[in-house]
Amino acid sequence: MRIVFGFFECKRVPIHYSIKCLYPNSSSRKKYTRSSAGCLPEFKFYQMKPIYLIFFISAAGIFYSSCQKPFLDPNGKESILDIDAQNYIDSAGISGTAQQNALNTFVLQLKDSLLWDQFIAIYPMLGGTPTSVIWNLKNPKNTDAAFRLTLYGNPVCSNSGVLFPFNSDYADTHISDKILTFNNNAISYYSETQNSVNGYDMGCVDYTAPYNEMSISLSNDASVWFGYNAYGIVPTVTTGLFMFSATASDVRRYDNGVVTSSKGSAPVPGFTGLSIFLGITRGAAAGGRRECGLATVGSAMTDRQAAAFCGIVKTFQTTLGR
Repeated sequence: MRIVFGFFECKRVPIHYSIKCLYPNSSSRKKYTRSSAGCLPEFKFYQMKPIYLIFFISAAGIFYSSCQKPFLDPNGKESILDIDAQNYIDSAGISGTAQQNALNTFVLQLKDSLLWDQFIAIYPMLGGTPTSVIWNLKNPKNTDAAFRLTLYGNPVCSNSGVLFPFNSDYADTHISDKILTFNNNAISYYSETQNSVNGYDMGCVDYTAPYNEMSISLSNDASVWFGYNAYGIVPTVTTGLFMFSATASDVRRYDNGVVTSSKGSAPVPGFTGLSIFLGITRGAAAGGRRECGLATVGSAMTDRQAAAFCGIVKTFQTTLGR
């Protein structure tokens, strides 16, 4: 929308300016409203005298503030939500201030740490209902192409995350392993459950190679990810953030930000062409039965990035009271 505020005569010097309210990451202009999140005013000045320039710069600040959507921080003061956090909150219908604050801080910390662009999908599992937990923070649109989750069976949704109690309970990310770069990718699963269940928590398929599946704890089978093949891994702790990361030189498993095993050589290209599930993999004897507080799919991480991401995720989960 374009708002034009007249044409003035000041000391015979014509002055004209316009204000456009633009939305980032959008090819189209949307209608200006006071509550529109993330719109940025753009000013154009022509033949502006210094005294008038000061006035209009001040006006710019007022219009910029009016374009942002406020929320209350933990101290009860108005703050501004990050546009990506706001989009997710709107799609998921997150009304609680505590969850809004936690998500906003989570997004800002990812961006400040230069990790935001690492991901094609982040599932924060907020809201506690089947209609709120499905959204992809990176692209919160209600389409398979946006990698919105589709839930099957009867997953148990609560404020602490999503539990997949039976083999028929799982979530489809609609992210095929075929869209990943075999030597530059990572998946992660945040477990809220301490248990000793032998089962898969995330991945593609268990009955045909190359499998591409991850288990947090599995004494009688292997986790396989682009050539990484680890049999019988049973960690003492099954809560926290677990990740596979495939770089140009290695495939590593991280338990709570620490490398616990690795392939020791370059990953191997191998794709099932199937989408990644949460809660179980196709044909697996069992799922891990571990409540999911967050899951991600994206690009590979270095050891330092993996540790930093783990710290951010743990802060997020703690803030949520999980």
